[in-house]
Formats: sequence, C-alpha cells, structure tokens
Amino acid sequence: MKRYLFLICFAATAVPAAAVEQGRWGAAVQGIYSAPAGALTQWFKPAANYAITAGQQYNRCWFLEGLLEYSSFSRENLTGYPEGRLELSLEHTALLFSGRYRLAPVSMLHPYLHFGAGVLHWKGVRGEVEADPAIDLPHIDEKVLQEYNWSFRLGAGMEFMISSSLSLDLFAHYRLVIGDLYPTMQPHIELEGVSGFQSLNAGLGLRYYF
Repeated sequence: MKRYLFLICFAATAVPAAAVEQGRWGAAVQGIYSAPAGALTQWFKPAANYAITAGQQYNRCWFLEGLLEYSSFSRENLTGYPEGRLELSLEHTALLFSGRYRLAPVSMLHPYLHFGAGVLHWKGVRGEVEADPAIDLPHIDEKVLQEYNWSFRLGAGMEFMISSSLSLDLFAHYRLVIGDLYPTMQPHIELEGVSGFQSLNAGLGLRYYF
C-alpha cells in the first residue's frame, strides 16, 4: 500500500507543467449546486450554496485549506395539502478543514480526492399552519431548531491550470450535516422527521495561487 501511494505521488510530480510548488498558497471562490438526499428530499428542492477557501500546498500530494461555506434550502418540496401552506427553510454556516489529495496529473489537468470536516451552525424553520375546521386540522405552531454541530464531506474533483497562478476547479462531493428536523404528523400534513442532513453537491471554483 505504501509503495502504491509513493508511485501516485511520484506520478503527480512527473509533469513539470502540472506541478504546484510546495509551500505555495492559494485562495478560491466556489459556487455549489446542492441536491438534498435521503429524507431531506421530502422537505426541500435543490439550491445554490457558496464558499470561499484559503490554503497551502503542504507537500507533493496534499493541498490543505480552510473553507467557509454558506448553504440555504428554502424551496419546499411538499405535495398534497401542505404544498404552499407550510414554509420550510434550512441554512447553515460552516467552517471546515479540507484536504485535497492529488492523483496523477495529465498535462494541465489535476484530478484529486477531497476530504473535509468541521463545525457549523445550522438553523431549521418549520412554519406555522393555520387551523382548517373543514378538515379538523388544528393550528400548528412554528418550530425553530438551531444548534452547533459537525459536518463531513467526501468527494473528487478536477483542477484545470489556466496558468501558473490561476485554475478552474470542477468538483462533486457527498455532504453530511449532523442534526435533526422534527416531524409534523398531524393528519393532512404528515411531514416525517429528518436525522442527518444529506446532500449531493457539484460545484465550480476559481482558484488563485500566490
């Protein structure tokens, strides 16, 4: 296994045009398209997320960085009676530590694996529902949940070196946020709870090395 990793690292630095020098810093802005996964698909439609990053080429294989991310789901994906009657939202601000493990480059293309984890503050809102005597539906109070917790991600990407200082980054990852949204099981609403906020994410970033 160690020999295999050594060969990957050696191949990753074999093409001078694709190399990013050890110790070099880089900063990036990212736009991310997030699609809910698991039980979260019953609550929300996909949404746009945003992030900024800064980090350093630690060695031949690893680029380590900090990442500040903002995510907001606000378009509900309900059907039936609650559609248009129940406002839902889920947002978080995360501070993550991320590692990109570079695989063997092909000319100006840098494929990599991506790992990340960190802390975040999330807030989930389940709006109120007015009573409806015609169907014996009682008034449902608004419920707001928020806490600090953990987030994890795993994915892969491809960095295209436009020049020695500028690159375009295409990536995708699975994201898990630790948290719970409570159910609303009154008749005609019947919104199941969510334990763990899962999403599948694809993004585009612009990185500047200095």
